[in-house]
Amino acid sequence: GESVLQRVSAEDALKHLKELLGDKSFDETEAAHVAALAACATNMRSFGAADWKADVGYLAPFDSVTEQLRAKMEVASKPKEEVEEEDNEGVDLYKGAFSLAYGTLTLLRDAKMHLKRERFYGLLGPNQCGKTTLMRAIVHEQLEGFPKRDELKSIFVEHEIEEEEIGVQDDGFPILSVDKPGWWWVQHTCNEAYKMEPKVTEEA
Repeated sequence: GESVLQRVSAEDALKHLKELLGDKSFDETEAAHVAALAACATNMRSFGAADWKADVGYLAPFDSVTEQLRAKMEVASKPKEEVEEEDNEGVDLYKGAFSLAYGTLTLLRDAKMHLKRERFYGLLGPNQCGKTTLMRAIVHEQLEGFPKRDELKSIFVEHEIEEEEIGVQDDGFPILSVDKPGWWWVQHTCNEAYKMEPKVTEEA
């Protein structure tokens, strides 16, 4: 998902302002006013140095730290890095980061991926986000440092799989493949479409 910029409160801005002022004497009411202006400008993503000098920290002694406050607030508004839960079970197959481009268009930059041995993984994403390009790069071993085909089995189907009747319920109604879970589709595609040997099972 898209990174979300952080909103900054007037209280946070006031804390930064007081740290920058240090031992300088100042009026608490004026400081709160400057902090509120700083928070407002930050949340509007307005970081022009001239604007801050003219409209935020124009009073003494705050004008002496306006630029430092602007820089701190800009950093405080940036998205926090998403931290994923670490999977400590199983043996690592790949843990690293890679970039992917399509012509002059960069699709992925320093994308992190962590794969474990003897696991099934699926690739999900909206249309035109680069899934096909990434799968082709994996299949053709074009990602530097990524596991090769003798270590990683990649099943890449470039067409829609039509549903089919795979059984009959006790009440006589058919069981369709479309009703099966994702792991079943992987297993079915490996065994029926690609005729892989040895056959792929739910366990391996």
